[in-house]
Amino acid sequence: MYHLKKFFKRNPVIAGLRKDLSLKMILKSSVIAIFLLDGNIFSLPDIMKQARNNDKLVFLHIDLVEGIGRDKVGVKYLAKNNLCDGIVSTKSNLIRAAKKEGLMAIQRLFLLDSAALKAGENLLGKNQPDAVEILPGIAAPYFIDHIKHKLSCPIIAGGLITKREEVEQLIQKGVFAVSTSNPGLWDW
Repeated sequence: MYHLKKFFKRNPVIAGLRKDLSLKMILKSSVIAIFLLDGNIFSLPDIMKQARNNDKLVFLHIDLVEGIGRDKVGVKYLAKNNLCDGIVSTKSNLIRAAKKEGLMAIQRLFLLDSAALKAGENLLGKNQPDAVEILPGIAAPYFIDHIKHKLSCPIIAGGLITKREEVEQLIQKGVFAVSTSNPGLWDW
């Protein structure tokens, strides 16, 4: 993910695509990456085609998209059929499988308490993802303060971010990018 840093400097926002949001809006926006947060396997070829035609990366939240096995074979299918540029997952085995298949892998962590922080630190050490997404995003600075020095991957903040000022503050505190399904934050 660090190789994408120059692109995220221009626009540090990743668009979260849900069924109720418009892919066309995302494609017209200045974001460079999309987190596909729901849908099904039948929609992937069309989404990838449109994303490629508009120079957008697609990260599939494999835990949430229907019709794809949440196992190594499902990840291999995505990679072999060019159905995403990378995955987002809470599951360690899928992160490792994605990296093995040449996909970018983003480990999603819910930072609920100090036990979750410790468990997350252990996961990241074992999995070596390309990036980590911290939810809720407002907890990302706490995460950065406590384990950034032990981390070798970029941090993405996601969830509960509603204002441009919050995005700016998170970037100033060391967050690599912010993921949001709020269309008002997509154009930077």
